[in-house]
Amino acid sequence: MKKIFALLCLTIFIGNIAQAQRAFETKNATVRFIALDDKDIEAVNREATSRLEANGVLTFNMAATGFHFDIKKMEEHFNSDYIESKKFPRVTFNGQITNFNTVNFTKNGKYPVNVTGTMQVHGVNKAIQANGFVEIINGVPKASAQFTVRLKDFGMDGILISFVADKVNVEVSASY
Repeated sequence: MKKIFALLCLTIFIGNIAQAQRAFETKNATVRFIALDDKDIEAVNREATSRLEANGVLTFNMAATGFHFDIKKMEEHFNSDYIESKKFPRVTFNGQITNFNTVNFTKNGKYPVNVTGTMQVHGVNKAIQANGFVEIINGVPKASAQFTVRLKDFGMDGILISFVADKVNVEVSASY
């Protein structure tokens, strides 16, 4: 009986270690942005790849041309004039959940997290800090965050950015 109990405890312990060391990935994370001053300027990319590692490292990587607008002309101008997707084809984020140890993968719940890292847009790297959540459902995480960026900080300019849409809210969501 003691051997069975010890074997059961060891199995649970090893299972928890294996779960804690697991990396999670998705190829259909969502990144959405909407201009603060003009709600008509909105785009969504549903083809971002994201990886959440066991140590809290969090990455997002997507094609700049993966952002889609309701108005096709806006999408064309975004790709050719602003983000210059032929010259800068990728948008990336490489960061760390700084309080990752507060996320309990063995207990369903929504855990507030702090994320710091570097976002690269238009060939420019910029430090980003955001608050978000990691929701655990049956040991599987879903990460989400929202933050604001200035397009000028990424070297994007133009009359529309100067007068209408310099600041955008960015929302990210990844179900792993």
